[in-house]
Amino acid sequence: MADLYKVLGVSRGADSSEIKKAYFALAKVEHPDKKPGNDEKFKKIQEAYDVLSDANRRRVYDMTGNTQENAAPEMGMPFGMGGMPMGMGGMGGMPMGGMPFNLHEMFGGMFGQGQGPSKKQVKPKGSNKHHELSLSLDDFYHGKKMRMDLEREVFCDDCTGKGYLNYKTCNDCKGTGTKESMVQIGPGMMAVNRGVCGACSGQGRRNGTACGKCKTKGLINKPKTLEVNIEPGSNVNDTLLFTEACSDHPDFEKPGDLIVRLIAADSNLSIYRDGLHIRHDCTITLEDSLIGCTKKVMGHPAHPNGLEFTIPAGSQTTEEVRVKGKGMPDKRGGFGDMIVRVSVTVTKDDRAVLEKNMTLLQTLFRNQPVVESL
Repeated sequence: MADLYKVLGVSRGADSSEIKKAYFALAKVEHPDKKPGNDEKFKKIQEAYDVLSDANRRRVYDMTGNTQENAAPEMGMPFGMGGMPMGMGGMGGMPMGGMPFNLHEMFGGMFGQGQGPSKKQVKPKGSNKHHELSLSLDDFYHGKKMRMDLEREVFCDDCTGKGYLNYKTCNDCKGTGTKESMVQIGPGMMAVNRGVCGACSGQGRRNGTACGKCKTKGLINKPKTLEVNIEPGSNVNDTLLFTEACSDHPDFEKPGDLIVRLIAADSNLSIYRDGLHIRHDCTITLEDSLIGCTKKVMGHPAHPNGLEFTIPAGSQTTEEVRVKGKGMPDKRGGFGDMIVRVSVTVTKDDRAVLEKNMTLLQTLFRNQPVVESL
């Protein structure tokens, strides 16, 4: 018989969620509806999932290799070790003076119970949540302090997250959360198997009075306000970490973290950020290009009334004018630059001037001495 764990592609220590995830991933690919004629292979996948997703059947399979739905370990053998008949107590021929040995004490986590009964299982940390925070160029430039309201659930303080008050010790397992049973692991060999108590689901206690505050849920709504501090010069895609800010959950040791990612929300296309620099696309006339000009850009975070800059004479399309120290603040100190990209356009007025003064222009430009290229 094939190893059911290998059929699903999971380890023997896989939990129920990993088994379920593996099964559905295989079902999407190997189902006969997807692969006609694949009935036999999918039947094995289905059988593996049916056994390993059932806690009791999985325990029996781990002990005996038996996959039958109603299978239970045989408790009686006609002969003990050495061929001696077993007595009424069923312990004849057992090792260690006729007493069955404990699988967990001998093999630790090999039989699905971690490192033995004395070691408490450690719960994982909850999943992280991600949130995007839109900021303007002004917010990135000057920084910003704000508050963020977060909806979350926390353990009920009345019942400490249990859902019930006045718990009673489970009579079936005497508060241990586990029950022991005898299993046969070979001819004349019996062992004690320790499993989760079904009566209390391993909690060791029975429910008492229902908690009126959380209605047995164990969790209550408790919004949390986060103090968000955006530093001047923060970048797009920077993240802020709020440790354990997510909701509580009984399956997790600690709540997950909230990770806030900063994104740009500006729609102003005339001025925009480029790392530490601020860029601006400026269109000028032919006249401005020939004799130079002074322009003003609006929307700069540090200059609400506009920032003036000079475009030198002779500037051409695609040339860049750099205004030192007028870019974004650097967290390490100082500022970037504002970079103006020039685009020259010829207006109707420019054309009229050219036509009117064509003779003069031809005289000026064509009488220039010819400089040969080296």
